[in-house]
Amino acid sequence: MNGNTNKTDAFLKNTSIWEGEFTNYVNRAGGVTQQGKIIIEIEFRNGIVIQRNIFVRPDGTRSNYVGIAKMRIEGNKLLWDGEMEEDPNTGAKIRNHSFEGFVTDDQIYILETYDEVLPAGDVERRRNTTHYYFLSESEAVMTANVYVNDELLVFACTKLRKVK
Repeated sequence: MNGNTNKTDAFLKNTSIWEGEFTNYVNRAGGVTQQGKIIIEIEFRNGIVIQRNIFVRPDGTRSNYVGIAKMRIEGNKLLWDGEMEEDPNTGAKIRNHSFEGFVTDDQIYILETYDEVLPAGDVERRRNTTHYYFLSESEAVMTANVYVNDELLVFACTKLRKVK
């Protein structure tokens, strides 16, 4: 890295892999704790950031869920690149998708909202926030919240390290 690269550029503008152990609180059945590892794959190509979040169970098996974001950087903002019309994990239709990220030299904050139309026709209003605080160009703390119909579903915190 050259001396002019800030910490968030080291994350967003470099194809890399970041990993961290997580403990998530899930607001179900009186409160459930999920544990495992998250692998974040960043691909930076032609000004577009493609991020894949892969979750690994404590026994080492990967979950079927992969969080995917396709973003572009405009000044100090992260914007969704293209249209989000379908959840790639469930195939459910997505409506009213909004994605807004803010970037500083050492922080990224993202707010994403959308309506997910379930197979039976029910609609869930979702709101996700993710906050990264970069301790260095190879270490970060990530927090996240997921709300469904304005009720907390998950809050999470992970210390990430760049592994590749």
